Amino acid sequence: MTPTFKDSFIHYPSFVVDPCAHIQIKCCKSSNTGLTAIHIDMEGPLVSGFLTLATRVNDDNGCPHILEHLIFLGSEKYPYKGTLDLLAPRAYAPGTNAWTDIDHTCYTLTTAGSDGFLQLLPVYADHVLYPTLTDSGFYTEVHHINQNGEDAVREYHSQFYDPENFVIIITGKLDQVHLLSTLEQIDNSILDRHVPKVPKPRPWNPAPEIPNLKHNTVETVLFPGEPESLGEVTVTWLGPRWNEFLEIQAIYMMNTYLTDTPISPLKRLFVECKSPYCSEVDFRIVERSRVAVTLMLRNVQLDKIDTVIPKLMEALQNIVAESDFDMTRMLTLIQKEKLRIFDEYETRAAFTLPLSAITASIYGEIGTKDFVNAFQQPKYLDELIKFSKNDWLDLLNRVYLETAYAALVGKPSVTMSQELADTEKERIHQQRARLGKKGLNNLKKKLQRAIRMNEAQIPARIMETFPIPSVSSISSIEVLTAINPYHKDYIYHNSIQEYINQDGQEDDIPYFIQYDHIFSAFVSLSVYLDTSNIPSHLRPYGRIYMDILFASPILADNGVYIEHDEVIQQLDQDLVSYDSSLGYQAMFREYIVINIKVENKKYDIGVRWLKYLLWNIQFTQDRLVIGVHKTLDDIPQAKCNGKLVADWTMRAIHTDIKKSTEAACSYLYQDVFLSSILPELKSNPEQIIQNMREFRSRLCLSENIRVHVIGDILKLDKPKSAFNCWVIRRKLVSLPPVICARDVFSKHGKEPGSCTIVVVLPYTESSYSVHSTKGPTDFDSPDIPPLMVLIEMLHAMEGVYTRLVRGLGLAYRCMLSSKTEAGLISLHIIRSTNILSAFEEMKEVTEKLLNGDVQFDDYALEGAKSSVIFDIANGEGTKEAAAAQSFIIKALKRSKLQKIDLLKAIQEVTMRDIYHMLSKYIVPLFEANCSNHVIVSSQDRCQGIEESFTKLGHSVQTIRMEDIYTRNSF
Repeated sequence: MTPTFKDSFIHYPSFVVDPCAHIQIKCCKSSNTGLTAIHIDMEGPLVSGFLTLATRVNDDNGCPHILEHLIFLGSEKYPYKGTLDLLAPRAYAPGTNAWTDIDHTCYTLTTAGSDGFLQLLPVYADHVLYPTLTDSGFYTEVHHINQNGEDAVREYHSQFYDPENFVIIITGKLDQVHLLSTLEQIDNSILDRHVPKVPKPRPWNPAPEIPNLKHNTVETVLFPGEPESLGEVTVTWLGPRWNEFLEIQAIYMMNTYLTDTPISPLKRLFVECKSPYCSEVDFRIVERSRVAVTLMLRNVQLDKIDTVIPKLMEALQNIVAESDFDMTRMLTLIQKEKLRIFDEYETRAAFTLPLSAITASIYGEIGTKDFVNAFQQPKYLDELIKFSKNDWLDLLNRVYLETAYAALVGKPSVTMSQELADTEKERIHQQRARLGKKGLNNLKKKLQRAIRMNEAQIPARIMETFPIPSVSSISSIEVLTAINPYHKDYIYHNSIQEYINQDGQEDDIPYFIQYDHIFSAFVSLSVYLDTSNIPSHLRPYGRIYMDILFASPILADNGVYIEHDEVIQQLDQDLVSYDSSLGYQAMFREYIVINIKVENKKYDIGVRWLKYLLWNIQFTQDRLVIGVHKTLDDIPQAKCNGKLVADWTMRAIHTDIKKSTEAACSYLYQDVFLSSILPELKSNPEQIIQNMREFRSRLCLSENIRVHVIGDILKLDKPKSAFNCWVIRRKLVSLPPVICARDVFSKHGKEPGSCTIVVVLPYTESSYSVHSTKGPTDFDSPDIPPLMVLIEMLHAMEGVYTRLVRGLGLAYRCMLSSKTEAGLISLHIIRSTNILSAFEEMKEVTEKLLNGDVQFDDYALEGAKSSVIFDIANGEGTKEAAAAQSFIIKALKRSKLQKIDLLKAIQEVTMRDIYHMLSKYIVPLFEANCSNHVIVSSQDRCQGIEESFTKLGHSVQTIRMEDIYTRNSF
């Protein structure tokens, strides 16, 4: 590749990501400073930046991660904490973020439209290259660091945060002239520092070749756990160099072959058996100068954990020794992987392609053959199709058997949780004794000084120099909607509807089907199944149903019985992807949703597969037992997540378990339910199988079904009549009302204000809480736009609540949400060191906002509006996401509010509206008689939390997780 020179930048020839001619990679590098930019040019309303530096250390002092946090506290040109996160909303961005990996640090930014991105990029670059790194920043952000540590961090920055080590990766559609102008602005800013160009060490250069392990290593690691806890096992092999792309792709396919579905060799061995070793087994590949190939076994039974590694190695040896390798299945998986990659280019390219760019820029050189090949996965899959059985067996032997491995065996320790708590309590006691009252007071004053310095007000002139771009600068994705005309009153008037109407008779398919037309090589089909008419004793079977749906036998229409392993093989041949879930993301979770994706040419096959999955699945004892074991083995690990436990408990408070499928399928309820039916399922399964059949027959009535079809509808020969293969019983005159979360609420969900629950979670070091009160219940409520803006003003990274609790070190973060479907507003406090103080501080500042002691400023209002607009654009960031939103809005929310009207309403929100929403919806969150509260914390903190909330006027109950669904009521 021969580069060209333009102004001060060297431009390398662009290339496409094969086979997607619409995705181009364009690279340039400054001849003055070494600054590098990689533009992944692709369509879409969002523009994302990944500001990347190669960073590595030879010790565990944490310099890269410390720097990641300090970067956001200000720069030489903008020496104020929070500048980035206050300016980001003015660029239609939700804020900034970052991550630290072993070999690099990456700072991220995503905006709706390109104007705001280009405006903010130079400010971000200034923060990364020229941070203030003040003493006060070290004191508030790092806590324990001393002067030597501060000097080490500053020295690390000077060594690694060099323009020559700075790569700006951008995805999205930008004007090339404006992009180059912005890059030159950054380049000139670097040159303005008058740093002389002299030869100097380049510590970010890749480390020397990583040597092979000399022998197998196995280490046991203990972690805090309860008696019912399960273990974890990982086994890691060192693989090829980062640029041996064919070998890496071959390893990836071997990993897929070994673990991807229930019929894979290692899944069969460890998971899909009557006495499972674990609940999940899969691989991951981490790309460094050499790739690391890691096998992970999750939720391993403790009585079998020490036999896992020998059993694994024996299984791999047997595959090689017996030449037991299914070439037909491997070829199917390779073809499926090609389709998965093409689908990923349509749906996730803005995230996956930058990851390839990061690795290629750290370990390779821009403009080289290796750099180009890093983006060309499909061509290596074409090479793998030529592999013989012996090639695959040789790969397995060479990578997994002849190469030494390092393994970790994680075992829970019942005593460690208490030991850690006791150690921490003793450390604090000794530190208090050592410092004394005077010392503690001095530290308090020092901290207060540091906080004041960090919280210095950002001058208005900085905000004023960043005008908010016009909303018209944000592109949108066009989606055309049509429906199956089961009733003449429910049709659209466009070319897609006309095409649907021409396919068959007007009302011959008695199902609600919504078609959303986008340009795509794939068709996504989703079936939403209303569970509202399921009898209460059958609701808990919903989780088992979803877990075994794609791995059960089928009785075909011709009477042929197809075993589950053959079903899985056929699914892999015909479908690009498939899954099931409750609802769409966090919405409409009283629906069971079945999703499949196929190539356009296999649309009719996909429709027939849905028919088989809905009506032809055969429930068998062995598949049910395996499904139950898998879920039960997943539960202990999930119960370690404090936020999840808080959400589950609040759901238990709000919902009527007899009416709610979501509640009946929650892990807390399933823990009790599945344990109760497992003995009967093993010894006398007929009744359980009959219950599954009855559950399915109630679920799959035509009036319970809403179908969503996303794709290039005009390329489908029979978009409607393909459904003639479905069960046709009677004409569909009308659909039952959409079932919402609030429709299954108990009295506590309908009228919050009488429940405060403290849940004991023995193995957590932090506390978590969720607080809920009434919110809007109408999807077209005029309160929604100003409420969305207010929530952003409160919980954004530089919002009132987040700045308060993070600044005081009271919690990692807080989140506010309004769920109209539930008619609730909720406040989450996450990873808190003092849950009561965090809650009271937010309550106090809310009161001060109302009485005028604290005020919102106009810049916060403008920025919040822009953040909300970003959220809307982000929700429709890809063609498929935009089509999914079309179904949610039109078929489920039944909203009449057009997107353009919503954007207009958001822009018209006034400060008066904000204070009205604060009084109406947020103040009640902090009132004991208007809201429900769940706090999750460790045993030693729960008593103090209960006493503190009792003093605030709450009627508090402290319970164990195990008791949540065994109680008659709260």
